Amino acid sequence: MRYFRKKFFIILALCTVLPLAAATVRQKVIKKIKYCNLYDLMTGNNFKTLLQSKNTTATGRNAVCVFNRDQRRMSCNKIKIELLNNTVYEKNMPWLSTLDWFKTLRPVLYPATVPRQKIDTVMIDMGHGGADPGALGKISKEKMITLRVGLRTAQLLRAYGFKVNLTRTGDVQVPLAQIGPMQERSKSDLFVSIHVNAAADRSVNGMETFCLTPAGAASSNGGKVSRTVYKGNKQDGANMLLAWNIHSAMLKRTKAVDRGIKRARFAVLRDITVPGVLVEIGFISNAAEELRLNDRNYVDKIAYGIVDGIIGFTRSTKPRK
Repeated sequence: MRYFRKKFFIILALCTVLPLAAATVRQKVIKKIKYCNLYDLMTGNNFKTLLQSKNTTATGRNAVCVFNRDQRRMSCNKIKIELLNNTVYEKNMPWLSTLDWFKTLRPVLYPATVPRQKIDTVMIDMGHGGADPGALGKISKEKMITLRVGLRTAQLLRAYGFKVNLTRTGDVQVPLAQIGPMQERSKSDLFVSIHVNAAADRSVNGMETFCLTPAGAASSNGGKVSRTVYKGNKQDGANMLLAWNIHSAMLKRTKAVDRGIKRARFAVLRDITVPGVLVEIGFISNAAEELRLNDRNYVDKIAYGIVDGIIGFTRSTKPRK
């Protein structure tokens, strides 16, 4: 432990699989969390890095990343991402947690670092159902919106040549504890759970996408740091890349408000054995958004966005011949 409490240098290969001769990245422990010097990290990876008082901007590899000072929120190509830890400034020098480099940023910037796999079969989970209506709006219920979006997504995926497994095809309730085993038995290669959000503040709207919180971090919406490793954590890098692809594609299709890519330890994400995400496609508590969620054309846009994201992910992780 004494070793990690001192400022030290390591070869950049410890922070990236890309070989960079003679480049070093400073590392240190801040409040018991391991950090990499953000300037060293991004500059060493051939990004042009601009340090400012309120943020750090790194430009390269067709990406513009903005890290906000002393916040978990960052953006990549204007898509919001919730980091696992704050970007810390010390003496006007920014530091990114090492966990965020490996589990958040590297999978997005360097998809080649994510294990390659052939994607043939996708499991679509439509949140709630039966006696569990989910969130309630003025004119609709979450369980029926997720069913419509899920069935349309499945239809499109099949048209693109994917096999699709569904957790339900009608208004029935599937216990959360059964979803993980269902995915494993079905031998699905990807998992997407579709949900609809709600908030007491009825002005809140927009989309957010969740992937499983890595061990050693707290979830985006609060809670304590947990070091428990779940089945789904074996796919941490792939989970993030899938979330990035689907979230970006849904926003492009729908022009919805971007509420960011976030982390949570939802039961449906903990117990799966393949890359997976949970998408919150809008707020049923917002009158205008509820109307959109019940519009056939908008449902199509959401479904096409999910499919676009899955196709983007499969291209990034396609096995080499």
